[in-house]
Amino acid sequence: MVKYGINDRDYVAINLTRLANDVGTTPQNVFKIINRLAEDDLIIKSTINGQLAIKFSQRASEALRFVIDTIRHYLDERLVIRLVGNVVSGLGEGSFYMSLDGYVKQFIEKLGFKPYPGTLNIRLKPEYIKYRLYLDALPGIYIEGFSNGVRTYGSVKCFKASIHGLPGAILLIERTHHGLDTIEIISPYRLRYELGLKDGDEVEVLVNL
Repeated sequence: MVKYGINDRDYVAINLTRLANDVGTTPQNVFKIINRLAEDDLIIKSTINGQLAIKFSQRASEALRFVIDTIRHYLDERLVIRLVGNVVSGLGEGSFYMSLDGYVKQFIEKLGFKPYPGTLNIRLKPEYIKYRLYLDALPGIYIEGFSNGVRTYGSVKCFKASIHGLPGAILLIERTHHGLDTIEIISPYRLRYELGLKDGDEVEVLVNL
């Protein structure tokens, strides 16, 4: 299911026939399996435009994190997803959001650094978009949303990462104008300056699971 972008935040419509072909069974059996998973509180069902849609439950998300941590322990090494794309300009909103105390305090506590007030936007090459979808499905480091009494700010899921040797984190933002092909990176460093980057430059991001 992770392969199809199923995650614990948003419902994702699924094609029973395609899923059945991939796992070598019938759509009827896939439907039964989905119902059993729902009964076991591992997925939550809904519909999107009349089509079956599902997302992982909190229980499933925690179980997936346990599996990842167990594999990491026995392999005695980090699991890493490699993303490659090109630097693009954003709308300049990153500096505003990265300066909000409600986010900054959590970044320091949960990521271990205070981010430079801005994000580096990267448009992924087409062949790497599927790996970004994997991240949507995996449990990460959650930065909780908050309200300042005037406006409500959404939650953010993060994964620690490195970009050309510099530490940082990839942000999967609940409310964003970016498409699935664009990711945002934060770091204690001003990445464009430190790495001498300009729009169009190719970069590699290593995401730690």
